[in-house]
Amino acid sequence: MKINILCMSILLFHFNNAFSQSPVQQWDADFGAVDNEQLYSVQQTTDGGYIMGGYSESGISGDKTQASQGSSDYWIIKTDSDGVKQWDAGFGGASVDQLTALQQTADGGYILGGVSFSGIGGDKTQSSRGLSDYWIIKTDGNGIKQWDACFGGDSIDELHSLQQTSDGGYILGGYSISTISGEQTNSMLGGKDYWVVKTDANGIKQWDARFGGAQFDELNSIKQTTDNGFILGGYSLSGISGNKTQPNKGSYDYWIVKTDANGIKQWDADFGGLNDDWLTQLQQTNDEGYILGGWSWSGITGDKSQPSQGDNDYWIIKTDSDGVKQWDKDFGGNTNDYLNPIEQTTDSGYILGGYSSSSVSGDKTQPTQGGTDYWLVKTDVNGVKQWDADFGGSDFDFLYALRQTADGGFILGGWSSSGISGDKTQIRKGVNDYWIIKISGSGTTGIISIASEKVADIFSYPNPFSASLTLEFILPENKNVSVSIIDLMGRELKNIPSQNLQSGKNKINIDLSELNSGIYFCTVKSNGTIQTVKLIKN
Repeated sequence: MKINILCMSILLFHFNNAFSQSPVQQWDADFGAVDNEQLYSVQQTTDGGYIMGGYSESGISGDKTQASQGSSDYWIIKTDSDGVKQWDAGFGGASVDQLTALQQTADGGYILGGVSFSGIGGDKTQSSRGLSDYWIIKTDGNGIKQWDACFGGDSIDELHSLQQTSDGGYILGGYSISTISGEQTNSMLGGKDYWVVKTDANGIKQWDARFGGAQFDELNSIKQTTDNGFILGGYSLSGISGNKTQPNKGSYDYWIVKTDANGIKQWDADFGGLNDDWLTQLQQTNDEGYILGGWSWSGITGDKSQPSQGDNDYWIIKTDSDGVKQWDKDFGGNTNDYLNPIEQTTDSGYILGGYSSSSVSGDKTQPTQGGTDYWLVKTDVNGVKQWDADFGGSDFDFLYALRQTADGGFILGGWSSSGISGDKTQIRKGVNDYWIIKISGSGTTGIISIASEKVADIFSYPNPFSASLTLEFILPENKNVSVSIIDLMGRELKNIPSQNLQSGKNKINIDLSELNSGIYFCTVKSNGTIQTVKLIKN
């Protein structure tokens, strides 16, 4: 079975129109201890629960069951599908260790990454290279450490982003001000440079690469692309110099760099207005272009085509596969709005998340409940706003993580100094706590249909997936159902022959470990009716 471009357009049209209503909070959960805890990563796990991570400055207290090893430690928490804690684990050395990125791995374990100022001691088995280093930890599915690895030079090296790669290894990205020393094999280009480290599945370094201009360049996000290369994004103060081939538009600009699978630069692109523009996250899109997100202080100047609505606004840019801008959009209220995560959703639109101090104004339709609140903006595939939503308590709430869930809703994560108030239903344990919120989608399960009737209620999880996934069918009656996996060009990559499924709940497990990272479609066919689920492989 093959879907042509016309059919795919119809599918996306129907899917896009499924999203139009604002979401509803389903539950929230607070996790903390006596001191300060700040969350920077959350995602749904293969069992339908959630893994979250950040750092903790607390000892055993509240939800923290392990003693602190230093000033701050990595702290991860696993919950069930309702946000009920199953276990927690802390990792650290004798000094400051702060987790900035985390991901479930193909074996069901977890990879943790961040910055470490510690030497050998506690959970850290390798000596510090300089003032601070990249530090990654691999755990099993129960949070038990399997190994750790440290990467750095003679000065400051700070990891901001990581991802398991299609070969089972890991790509690490952040910034470096080190000279050639330790694992840093490239000369300094400016005050700060992008620094990328590639490892194998056991955390052994394979190569590193450095990119920058004559000034300050800080990488915030790195992702593997469908050609097995990498897209790097952050902000830059540099003009044309070093690896930077385009002039600076104002103060800080968004700067993206595309490399091949070996970290060799293929192209770069700069986007900005007259003032500060800071890229925080980017992702390859299902048309093999890129979506860039961050915040902007610029008005209509340079690449910014819409006026600022307040002091700082969310600013997103869509490019083609060569980094050429296609469009940009600004969203904000009357004061400060800082965008952190951005993700393409299953309807090919985008979900934007961050925190806001704005009142009802501009694009913000709900009042802030405290000093700052979590603020979401949902757009269609062209960046046109569909809805926005505010979640907060009476104090300060900062959103740093956001992922779409298997049911079409979203999991939000950050840290909060609010007690029970507003949308926060649980007490604060310390100065700041992890705060996660599960919200609904907009009445869709992530299913595209091109007929007036549907095959079934269908759910796919995990999505994104690493190696395999499960399709769950809820059928109103017995049906013959066939399943195909199709790439963006409409080519069938895998077929599961027609089988008779009974009414009620059915599950099909599909091994897709042979596929590269990227966007795929799972088509489900019965009696001439087709439904399609968009899949993302990490």
